[in-house]
Amino acid sequence: MKIAVIGWELPPAFSGGLGVHTINLFGRLAGKIFIDIYVPRMRRLGSSYPFRVIPVEIDRGIQGTPYDIEGFPDFRAAVDDYNLKVLEKFSPDGVALVHCHDWITFEAGCMIKEKYGIPLVVTFHSTERDRSGNFNPQQSIMEIEKKGAMAADRIIAVSKFTKDEVVRDYGIDPEKITVIHNGVDTEHYTRLPREYGLLNRVLYLGRVTTQKGPRFFVESAHLVHQMVPDARFTIAGTGDQIQNIMALSRELGMEGYVEFTGFVNFRRSVEIYRTSDVFVLPAISEPFGMTVIESMILGTPAIISKTTGVGEALKNVLRTDYWDTQLMAEYIISVLKFGSLRKIMGTMGQREASGFTWDKAALETLGVYLSL
Repeated sequence: MKIAVIGWELPPAFSGGLGVHTINLFGRLAGKIFIDIYVPRMRRLGSSYPFRVIPVEIDRGIQGTPYDIEGFPDFRAAVDDYNLKVLEKFSPDGVALVHCHDWITFEAGCMIKEKYGIPLVVTFHSTERDRSGNFNPQQSIMEIEKKGAMAADRIIAVSKFTKDEVVRDYGIDPEKITVIHNGVDTEHYTRLPREYGLLNRVLYLGRVTTQKGPRFFVESAHLVHQMVPDARFTIAGTGDQIQNIMALSRELGMEGYVEFTGFVNFRRSVEIYRTSDVFVLPAISEPFGMTVIESMILGTPAIISKTTGVGEALKNVLRTDYWDTQLMAEYIISVLKFGSLRKIMGTMGQREASGFTWDKAALETLGVYLSL
């Protein structure tokens, strides 16, 4: 079997979870089927992959990664141009199906299916409603998402949370959608025994955007500080809300207690996870939440919002509404205060998170392909 994947980013030139998903999932599937992956041409594209990479030139050029704003003065125009260029460059020879990822590639998939009659699979890693935090979603993008969902022969959603949104927003038959959770490449995480000492370190790691709820993290941190004065809080990552969150931290008198690390690479993120006593993700809307699994695989207890998709498959986490900073603070204090709770959540959570593997995701994805 040969499939054509229409992607958008590929390590080492990537900015988010889509690139991680692409390299891990299709790297494993490449041992079972033939794969062509179409991506925008990037300066830092690697030279060795387990699948065939077909770079697609975009007239506006790319500086750094596809999500580099300076490289794309008009992001939507670049996306439209990319989809048209994929259609021009696409070779149907031997291709059994096309697999597209998120709205930025759906148009190409729809055009290829219409022109060549090749079956179409689309993956929803998130929806426009998710990404906007349900605040003023762009209707033009929602139209593309609906078009892709309607045209697809099969749909993959990264969580039941996302599946339910696709069914509700776009009127899609739920039988057409398969939920396949993301995995964690556990072999790249150290599995040394962990000591559960009392460091009173609380972590937020991820993009600092409205959708991820960093404001609620800082507000709950302020409440925790009143009860645990020596607690220290880390916000690792960057995003369009970073300056606002820094200002909020100052307003609440948390300077000196909240550390802003900026962007962290993989090695640094592992270190931060392992030296934190509790990880908190108060996302307003999070279709999956890879950082939750990453923290747990390293033995760090996790507190998540009820609107975090991966929570549907987890038992060893504490859940709260994203806006309930009082309960969130109480949970944080409990984990910091009670060593037995911290150790049980860490050890059981690590065992549970180890079940999220890319091998499993690849096998389930192959099942979707074979159903066509």
